[in-house]
Amino acid sequence: MKQDIKKLQEFVGQNGIDAYVVFTSDDHGSEYVVDHFKTRAFLCGFTGSAGTLVVTKDNAYLWTDGRYFIQAAEQLKTTDTVLMKAGEEGVPSIFEFVKKLSDAPKIAFDFTTATVEFVEALNKNVKGVELVDSGEIIDRIWQNRPEIEPTKAWFLPSNAAGESIESKIENLQKDLEKQGCEYALVSSLDDIAWLFNMRGSDIRYNPVNYAYAIVSADGATLFIDERKLDGKCKKILDENHISILPYGDVYGIVSAIDGKVLIDKEKTNYALFSRIKNAKETESFPTTVRKAVKNSVEIKNMKKAHVEDGVAMLKFMRYLKERAGKEEMSEISLADKLECFRKESKNFLDLSFDTICGYASNGAIVHYSATPETDKKVENKGLLLVDSGAQYRYGTTDITRTFAMGKVTSEEKRAFTIVLKSHIALARAVFPKGTTGARLDMISREPMYRFGMDFKHGTGHGVGYLLNVHEGPQNISPRAFTPKFAVLPGMVTSNEPGFYEEGKFGIRHENLVLCVEKEKTEYGTFCAFETITLVPFDIDAIDVKLLDEGEKAWLNAYHKTVRKTIGKYLSGKDLKFLEKATREI
Repeated sequence: MKQDIKKLQEFVGQNGIDAYVVFTSDDHGSEYVVDHFKTRAFLCGFTGSAGTLVVTKDNAYLWTDGRYFIQAAEQLKTTDTVLMKAGEEGVPSIFEFVKKLSDAPKIAFDFTTATVEFVEALNKNVKGVELVDSGEIIDRIWQNRPEIEPTKAWFLPSNAAGESIESKIENLQKDLEKQGCEYALVSSLDDIAWLFNMRGSDIRYNPVNYAYAIVSADGATLFIDERKLDGKCKKILDENHISILPYGDVYGIVSAIDGKVLIDKEKTNYALFSRIKNAKETESFPTTVRKAVKNSVEIKNMKKAHVEDGVAMLKFMRYLKERAGKEEMSEISLADKLECFRKESKNFLDLSFDTICGYASNGAIVHYSATPETDKKVENKGLLLVDSGAQYRYGTTDITRTFAMGKVTSEEKRAFTIVLKSHIALARAVFPKGTTGARLDMISREPMYRFGMDFKHGTGHGVGYLLNVHEGPQNISPRAFTPKFAVLPGMVTSNEPGFYEEGKFGIRHENLVLCVEKEKTEYGTFCAFETITLVPFDIDAIDVKLLDEGEKAWLNAYHKTVRKTIGKYLSGKDLKFLEKATREI
């Protein structure tokens, strides 16, 4: 076990603490964080984007979900940390685990990185629990802890946002009135970015700034490191009557508020919440919902981004197909190659997340990240899974394709096609407005269930507009059974079923889909999905005999749309390859 985690165990034992909990997030409940907040990875070595470390005086335990079981097992194998596969039969939840430590367990953690949602669940599930705020121990243990470096903020051009800052603030003020609150504390970094039409690069791949905002009927205040703001930014904020205060001042300001404050319990940290005299929680925070429902300008621009991304992906696909076996390729070199194709666009800003490029058995690691130690050479056989995306000036993309690198086995073809059937099932779905993510998830999984197959991750997540690649509140998964997770018209969501055969191969087919109103009848409003990703599926890996006529018709129609839309931006060998890749089956 690493010496650093032993120091934490000593602290636990010396202070009569039953367990110390280490979260993945930062002070804003973010999924992706800067190095300063990667405490869990520092202590136990697990680098996935989801996971909670629980340290007792004698042991350490890591809870993570099915996306990371293989990765966590590999990264923890040289440590004494025990992998707890969350949701698996016989595996206790964190709350079930800690309440067995004593009759009134004493649980410590950093209150600034614990969300209100977690603490409320802890108090509800563990009777008599005593909470101890002790984030300072991490600073003592973690020598040379990385600093948070501020980056420059910038604002979307008025013609790119589709709604003014003034309008967004006015709508939030109306929401406050409906909620019976005088103030709104906005803690979510991407909500703040959306509310002020402001972007940044404080977190890699996530165009956000570390900031808080408080909105009331009197106006809005932005709490931010002023070094991030140049003269132009300050002018825009001033024109919109937005006050600027130092980032850390939010704690003192909320302490002084006597009125009712609307908060987001998933994104507000417990240290901040503890200073609010009168807080009101809501199932879905107003800006989170408004951000997720894209306006007409955002939709138009996201479609433009997917055209550019489709062109880059098509060139990458041609490179794979024509050069496999003829020149040396590896997972890392291919990820770099794909980035080069994307950079050919003058509108490319950055990737939207670290490219997942997993060949053969590495493809079975759902959120695999190649390192020099794990980097596989890619041969002209088997399957290659590539999950990638980009930030363009007018939108965010996220796409997964699984490629046949040459000869594939009948087992691989069968699995590839069955996952494709699941993808098509959701793409063709028609459903009542307000349908929950859990009901849509069943539509996608049903074709796989018929073959005795399944996958241990959600089918779909929301995607931001030049924002985070993972966005809520909508979610398509077995757990998304409340109205909060409904997929509504205007929302952009991923459609990404998969199948993973550990030690052999992984398959995932991901497009982004826009929820649209299909028709209104006396029975209500019915919705459907419009696919906005424009990249061929690899026909070479399909067992056509497993597709029914409706599925073949959908695939042929989709490939016709891809050919017609991105073909006008291609020429020569690229265009010929596109025509072959989108041929009818």
